[in-house]
Amino acid sequence: MKRKSDPVLRKLILEAAAQVTADNGRISTEDFQVTLSALLRQSEEVHGAAVYDKAAQAMVRDFGESRSPRRHCKTGGLYHPESILRLGNGIWVWMKDATPTDTTQWARVSSRNTVRVISAEAEKQRYALDRTDAFRENPSCERLAQLEEVVFHYQQGSLDDLAFDEA
Repeated sequence: MKRKSDPVLRKLILEAAAQVTADNGRISTEDFQVTLSALLRQSEEVHGAAVYDKAAQAMVRDFGESRSPRRHCKTGGLYHPESILRLGNGIWVWMKDATPTDTTQWARVSSRNTVRVISAEAEKQRYALDRTDAFRENPSCERLAQLEEVVFHYQQGSLDDLAFDEA
């Protein structure tokens, strides 16, 4: 989120999330979408252009993901003329028009992304294992917030690292 309307949108998103959060902390994404949609329609601060920008951003992302090369049953290969190679920095190329340089660049981007995903997954698994062990060792802690504060000495900081400024 980088536009002028983004703080207002973030505020509405957080408001919708709070409204649909159940007592046990669960959020139904379907309820979340319905509530957020209603808040967006009611908001005098959000102009149609901001909503259209976000919708377009999501549709472009979904389009790119749906056109990412996949192994095809008939050919056994990844090639399909209507697939898209994502080259990084917001540049895509139709697979049918890809040059040798494009193919190399796509492979590099894919490798970097794979390393990031594997590293992030390893970090998540380590975190989950550490917390599972801590829950076992501290049966009085029934929720993660309590465990984090008591065992791991968590202190609330800003949400800047989550890319959500308080609006």
